[in-house]
Amino acid sequence: MERRGKRETIITLIIMVIIAVVIVSWLSGLWSCESGRKELTDEERLTISDYVNSVSVLVQQSNRVSVKFFNTMDRARELSREDLDSELLEIIEESRVILENSKGLNPPEFFEVVQGYLELVFAIRNKAYEDFRPALFNALQDLDVDISTTQITNTFLHMFMSDEIYIYFQDKLKESGEKMGIGNLTIIDSVILKDKNLTDTQNVMVFISEIKTVTELQERRGVAVIEDSIEFNPREINQQGDYMILAGGSTITIAITIENQGNVIENDVKVVMEYMTQDNISEEKEYIIASINPSENKVVTISGFVAYPGRRCEVKITAGPVPNEVLLTNNTFNYKFMMEN
Repeated sequence: MERRGKRETIITLIIMVIIAVVIVSWLSGLWSCESGRKELTDEERLTISDYVNSVSVLVQQSNRVSVKFFNTMDRARELSREDLDSELLEIIEESRVILENSKGLNPPEFFEVVQGYLELVFAIRNKAYEDFRPALFNALQDLDVDISTTQITNTFLHMFMSDEIYIYFQDKLKESGEKMGIGNLTIIDSVILKDKNLTDTQNVMVFISEIKTVTELQERRGVAVIEDSIEFNPREINQQGDYMILAGGSTITIAITIENQGNVIENDVKVVMEYMTQDNISEEKEYIIASINPSENKVVTISGFVAYPGRRCEVKITAGPVPNEVLLTNNTFNYKFMMEN
């Protein structure tokens, strides 16, 4: 009964998504009331053919990404944590590029609604891959197992939903072709979730346990200062050579983004800001990040630095390092600035 209920929920969700797209398309004026033309010029036929061929290329790429994803899962027992993470990141990037390229397609007349369904398919697939990576590593580290298992199940549900919407896309592509007088307009199939049993939480738990029992995943630790994320208050108004020029004020507040680039939760991460002027006046403040999850970004804000208008100043920001951190080149960055008189 539980599984039947889940299936009904999935079907209901798919229908709701499809109805939403149809409504949005109608409100946007995309669903044309014209019956279409029966006689197409050679140029129009070529335009439709080029569109379908371009879509076919993207669909083939999407199918290959799915094969790569599940091959990586089959080999997870043989991979180190770094290699597993690297392969998942490659899959996410390839999926993102497919989505962006789909948005760049220029659909022929009467194919605008069809294009909307196609972009929805690729958007849902990209979200599935993006959400899967952090959920898997949390599950493998026994962090919020119930939540991460549910998250992984949801990624497979997204894959299943994308497959169902793709079937709807195929039907609408054929219908659009018939409106234009083309009776045999078809496109390749695309099913990325071959095992629909993975939409069931119990089967996902087995899936995770099989990886955990045979895999010794390597711990990777490291935090980083995100170099281009710095923000000053007063704000930056100009740039002169290496120096940022700030608006006038009596004190300075500095905000910077820190990222956990490892695969374990880091606690009590120290962030130090050392503020220096050209005539050797210095001031140092620190902030402790209580906890930061893998791949999480946190903004650290430190206030109360005394302003020295007209003087060349510099702030050195250091995050961590955390225990057993290997890569230290991105822990520290220096920023030069001056405040207006």
